[in-house]
Order: sequence, then C-alpha cells, then structure tokens
Amino acid sequence: MNITTIIELENEEFEKMAGAKLVFAQEQIDEHIIETCVDYLQADDSKEILTPEAAIQVVFDQLKQEGVVPQQVEDFSFEMPSCGQLRKKTQSEYDIPQKVILSFIS
Repeated sequence: MNITTIIELENEEFEKMAGAKLVFAQEQIDEHIIETCVDYLQADDSKEILTPEAAIQVVFDQLKQEGVVPQQVEDFSFEMPSCGQLRKKTQSEYDIPQKVILSFIS
C-alpha cells in the first residue's frame, strides 16, 4: 500500500524556508486572462538566483531534517504558483497564487 502525503505551504512559509523570494512572470493571454508563474527565486542574503527546482529541494531537505518528511523518502513532486487567471471587469490587478504544494509517497 502506498500513502500519499501532500504538504501545502503559503508563499511566505515557502520563502522563509527557502531563504529566497518568489519572483513571478506574468503573460497577458487576452483581455480577461493572465498567466502567472514563478520565474525564479532571489536569495535573501545575496543576488543569487535560484531555480524553482533548487529552492524546492532546499525546502524538502529542511522538512526531512524537521521530521515532517520521513528520512526514507527520496522522491517528491511539487507545484509552484502558476495557472491562468480570470480577471473580472472591475478588477484592475491580478491576484498572485498563494500556495506551494509538495507531495510524496511513503
């Protein structure tokens, strides 16, 4: 039997654990749709640019150290904030997606 665990982190929680800020890219699809994706992460203590993959590995390793993720787990998947968003007629700004999701099977 496989057990799937899903860990959902707010952007701020993820940024704190990764030691870097999420930097988003936005692409206007049409008048009512914009796609917002994580482009990269900017390290808090330097100008170093982290890929989303490198940052999620840092967070995964930290969760293992804290005992949230069992030590025997090596593989995981993740989803960063990204998706098409609809804009209402009265909405002038887009909401940034607020969750980073990490999952693993044990």
